[in-house]
Amino acid sequence: MDELILRWQKRICAEAMKGLGRRLTEVELRFITSRQGYIALEMIDDTVKSLSATELEKYLNFERAGA
Repeated sequence: MDELILRWQKRICAEAMKGLGRRLTEVELRFITSRQGYIALEMIDDTVKSLSATELEKYLNFERAGA
């Protein structure tokens, strides 16, 4: 995998943990790390930075809730 993608995913995870005030669950981590396209990561990055903790938790667990 591209080194840029890996670093970007790592920064998004760090920002998400900061916003949530806790470590990410496996589901939340997978939501971020399963995306590898620049547009998807840019959207996730922007969203993670803009949401409150409650909204962020819902966003990162959206796929699980929809299943």
